[in-house]
Amino acid sequence: MTIGPAHSGAPPLPHDLLTAWNIDPLLIGGLLVVAIAHRRGARPEAEGRARTTSFWVGWAGVVVALVSPLDAASEVLLSVHMVQHVLLVAVAAPLLAFSTPGAALLRGSPRFVRRAFATGRASLGLTPTTLGRLRSPAARWLAFVALFWLWHSSVLYGAAVESRWIHALEHVSFLGSAWLLWTAIVGPRRARVDRGSAVLAVFLLSLQSVLLSTLMTFARTPWYEPYADGASGWSIDPLADQQLAGVIMWVPSGAILTALGLWLFVAWLREIDAHDHDGLGSPTSRAGTSTP
Repeated sequence: MTIGPAHSGAPPLPHDLLTAWNIDPLLIGGLLVVAIAHRRGARPEAEGRARTTSFWVGWAGVVVALVSPLDAASEVLLSVHMVQHVLLVAVAAPLLAFSTPGAALLRGSPRFVRRAFATGRASLGLTPTTLGRLRSPAARWLAFVALFWLWHSSVLYGAAVESRWIHALEHVSFLGSAWLLWTAIVGPRRARVDRGSAVLAVFLLSLQSVLLSTLMTFARTPWYEPYADGASGWSIDPLADQQLAGVIMWVPSGAILTALGLWLFVAWLREIDAHDHDGLGSPTSRAGTSTP
């Protein structure tokens, strides 16, 4: 196994991939700290096993995206880099948001970390009212979409291929902004929007993703010069690699967003139905429908 942080040395060749795991100490250390804290602080009986399982599947998605040979191959092929983004944004982020890991992570952290968190929150004036303003779903949606399009510009996307730190910043900003957005959609009841707004948010998210993937798929020339060179080194046509990347953003990502949108839509209909039944069963409703 080789240490394979992004952009260290020459791009990997196909026969090197099976041993090209990314064991960057900062990345591995961060993932382990999060895993240990959640393991110590999780309360499956109180929080629900579905949320606990969701956390571990989401955490595994991050590991596959950033630690497995997928990360090394993403230095060479745009299509593989796109798989990373789908894993982070459309798989790991919604699962982690649904798992609501904040309380478990705090409980599982050392006491000095919990004290520092409480002190920092108080010093910044992050009261429930202030936090409510920061939870604006529209602001989160706009922030994610802005980052999504910005990072896919030829300048920044190419810079992420050339620089390990810019690549790391890209992934952190994608995962972080997606997690914040998905928390407003599938997170705890106190933090999320109503189901109707959630369905609209997912629909608009899918729409803008389809727009970018369409442009990428049907482009007549490669957008990113570093990937044009890398794909050629693997005897792969750069334009075909870019078209495959567009299809990956379009189809698998679109299928995930469609499934989540349908799930939210069904949940919305059930809430409406339950509300109607509660209304019909209330004393006021019965009085209004009774005959004199």
